[in-house]
Amino acid sequence: MNPRSARSGTLRLTALVAAATLVLGACGSGGGGDDPGETGSGGTPKPGGSVSIGLEAETAGWQPGKDSYAESGASVHYAIYDPLLMLDKDGEPKPFLAESVSKSADLKEWTIKLRPNIKFHDGTPLTADNQKEAFDTVLKATGARTAGILNGVSMSIVDPLTVKYTLTEPNAAFGDVLTAASGFAFSMANYKAKGTDISANPVGTGPFVFQSWTRDSQLVVKKNPNYWIQGLPYLDEVIFKPIPDEDARLATLQSDGINMMHTLRQSLVKKAKGSAKVDGFVVYDFLGNNSGSNIFNTGKPPFDDKRVRQALVLASDQKLAIDALGGTGMVPESTQLYTPNSPWFSQKAAATYPKQDVNKARSLLAAYVADPTRSDKKPVGTPVSFRYDCPPDPSLVDLSLVYQGMWTAIGARVELRQVEQSVHISEAVGNPPSYTSDYDVKCWRNGGQGDPDGSLFSTFANVTGAASNVTDFTTPKLQELIQRGRTTADIDERKKVYEDISILFNEELPFMLHGGTASIVAAKPYVKNVVDWTFPDRTTKGPAITQSVITVRELWLDR
Repeated sequence: MNPRSARSGTLRLTALVAAATLVLGACGSGGGGDDPGETGSGGTPKPGGSVSIGLEAETAGWQPGKDSYAESGASVHYAIYDPLLMLDKDGEPKPFLAESVSKSADLKEWTIKLRPNIKFHDGTPLTADNQKEAFDTVLKATGARTAGILNGVSMSIVDPLTVKYTLTEPNAAFGDVLTAASGFAFSMANYKAKGTDISANPVGTGPFVFQSWTRDSQLVVKKNPNYWIQGLPYLDEVIFKPIPDEDARLATLQSDGINMMHTLRQSLVKKAKGSAKVDGFVVYDFLGNNSGSNIFNTGKPPFDDKRVRQALVLASDQKLAIDALGGTGMVPESTQLYTPNSPWFSQKAAATYPKQDVNKARSLLAAYVADPTRSDKKPVGTPVSFRYDCPPDPSLVDLSLVYQGMWTAIGARVELRQVEQSVHISEAVGNPPSYTSDYDVKCWRNGGQGDPDGSLFSTFANVTGAASNVTDFTTPKLQELIQRGRTTADIDERKKVYEDISILFNEELPFMLHGGTASIVAAKPYVKNVVDWTFPDRTTKGPAITQSVITVRELWLDR
């Protein structure tokens, strides 16, 4: 039995707050690699113009700490807000809105000095006072999406432009936390003025100023004429258009209805690569530590019993799932949340991921069905039944049918349900104050490019009142490993810790995997700097593309 099954489901996935470090949403798999060469960057930037970007989904709202977001929302957030830190091309958190960051030898104190003379879009200044008030009243508020990851963290003001984060325990990965929602600077004057309307009225320090939002149609941002990085942004306007239908999004790019788009759906990745030259656009791709998956709600029967989770995993053939998603020949099967080229990948952990064994799967499920103490309290002999949720993308419909067939073959009864992505995410996260999830099994995406603690494992921390851990899973051993991983800076020791966590996940199976997730950004050839952005010093490079998140700060049009 899950050791948390008797507890209130108060641990939901803090994820959803961290696009650059953790991405969740509907599942997928992917791969590939066209080299865009100079098409994406070369030449002298030209100011002006408007770019329209097709996004895979709408986002519920735009207030850090309050609202959740996946890749689509992250692209918008990085247009409106600046984070204190960002990951560089090597995956290391470096100062961005912050002028400097320093940490104590014991990893318990992190001091952030803000850059001077920066104003929010409403004209109010970025100060330590603003940051302290935002931290105390918004980011750490009961029910905040960021409350879990900031558990045990307090903030004090050092001087008008300097704040200090004090942690009750060491955390070697705390810098990663400040690259996402917990580190986005937003105007407290605006927050207090807008009240319940704050999710539709974002004010940050970013390169673009929010103008309008027509839900499920478009969100418009205009150039920030007072942006603190001299000369940026180049564009006058960016229009973000949610186009959930994958084929429709590609067709809109082909017909010049948009200038750019992104996707994490393998079927569309393959189509886009096949038609790019004919239809006159360029594909930029990325395959990182992101895997298609299914998550189990271990906080409710029957998935609080490991036998049921094991049965579904052992009944499944990753190759069939990858094929349904269109990733055959592009992506490898997954054995953990890291690809083989990641420094966190473990061959030992890879050997522990369950291989398909239909007979064993059938036996495990039958044992649960025949157990008079079965957790769902149904009569002995009653088949296991549950609902499998996925967004209504055609490739995910195909995926759902594949899993329904494999799970039905071992005796389970599986109801399929299509659900729009923003609802899909909110059902998994749940609502305050209990954050009780409303699902059985969902297709999902797990993983991230940042530090393992910040990108996933801290979301399994055993804290209450936090919007984290959609699986509602934890064990004492997992808690001990999490603490060891975040309280040491020794890289070899940390690698061993995350190897052990990967093995534990492969044994306990709060989620299952079905192949790496390729993501692409496709753009017309006249859209430049798609994969070439820099830090404020204008020389340090950021990562080209991370899980299809589009950085619009330095985009320009060569036409």
